[in-house]
Amino acid sequence: MAEKRATLRSLAAEAGVSAMTVSLALRNRPEISAAVRRRLQRLAEARGYQADPIVTRLMHRLRAHGPQRFRSVVCGLAAHWPRELRIRGHYLERLHAGLSAQAAHLGYGFELINADEYPTPRRLTQVLSSRGIEGIVVLPLREPGSLADRLDWSGFATVSVASSLLAPAFHHVTPHHFDNMLRACTALRAEGCRRIGLAISRNWDARVHHRWTGGIAWQNQFGGTEPIAPLLSTAPGLLLDADEFSAWLRREKPDAVISDTWDPALLAATVERLPPHRRPRIVSLNYPGPGASCGIDQRAEEIGRTAINILAALLARGERGIPDSAHATLVEGRWQPGRPGSRSHVQPR
Repeated sequence: MAEKRATLRSLAAEAGVSAMTVSLALRNRPEISAAVRRRLQRLAEARGYQADPIVTRLMHRLRAHGPQRFRSVVCGLAAHWPRELRIRGHYLERLHAGLSAQAAHLGYGFELINADEYPTPRRLTQVLSSRGIEGIVVLPLREPGSLADRLDWSGFATVSVASSLLAPAFHHVTPHHFDNMLRACTALRAEGCRRIGLAISRNWDARVHHRWTGGIAWQNQFGGTEPIAPLLSTAPGLLLDADEFSAWLRREKPDAVISDTWDPALLAATVERLPPHRRPRIVSLNYPGPGASCGIDQRAEEIGRTAINILAALLARGERGIPDSAHATLVEGRWQPGRPGSRSHVQPR
C-alpha cells in the first residue's frame, strides 16, 4: 500500500500544533519562533512534504489581488551615501519610484532605511524587526563594498539592485551595463561617429565590474570604429578630473564621448574650450541626467519593479537569508537619441 502523502494537517497532528503554525513555519514567518520553525521544517523534510503548486499559485494570487492592505513592510536599504546624496539624482529617484509603486501595487508598505544611522548590526536588525520589515532591497552603494557584517540577514528576504555590493551575494537586478555600452556605440556609429571614447572614473568603472570598459574594448577591437583608449580618471566617485579629461580630449580627438558624471558643467566647460569642429558629442550612460539630452536610459523604474516582484516571490516561498546560488536579472536599456544633428548635448549648470 502506498504511503500516504504528507499534508499540513498530518504534520500539524504529528507535531501537536495547528496547521496554520506549520504553514507559517514552512514559510519562515517571524511570528513563529526560530526553534519551532526549525523543528517543523525538519519534520516536513523527513516526511517528504511538498507544497501543492496549484494551491501555492492560488494563494499567491489571492494575496496579490485581494483587498488592498499592507500585508507586511519591505524597505530599501541605503548605505555609504552622504545624507544629501542618498536619493539625489535621477537614477536613484526613478529607482525609488519603481520600488515604492510596485510595493504598493502588491500590497506592501515601503520605506527607506539608512544603515549608516545605526551603529551596530544588532541595532539595525532590531529596528527592521520592530518596524515589521520582512523584505529588503539593497540600494546602490556609493563605493564597491560589503554589507555582510552590517545585519543579521537570516531573518529577511533580500534582493539587491546594487552591482556595487560585493557581499553578501543576493539575487540581484541591475542594468545590462555591457549591452548598454554596445547599444550606445551602435547608435553612435549609425549616426556617423567613428572615434567613440569612454570617459569615467576608475571608481565608477569598478562599481559596474568593468562592464562598461569591457563594452568599449569590444567596440575598439571588433566594432568597426577607430580604437580610442578610454579615460579612467583618478577622480573619486562620479567625478572626472578636469586636467585629465582635457588632456585626453586633445590626445584622442574623439567625435563622441560616452560618460556618466554628476558634474556636467565640467564636461561642457572643457569641451567648449576646443575649436567648434573638434567638439565631440557628449553621451550619457544614465539618461536622462543633469545637462544630458541623449544616451542610454537604464530604465530604473523597471529595475525597481522587477526587484519588488522577485522579493515578493521570495516572501511567498518563505525564502530568507543568503541564497546558496544567487541569480542575476539584467534589464536592457534604451537608446535615447536626443536632438537630431546636435554635437554636444551638455550644458553648464
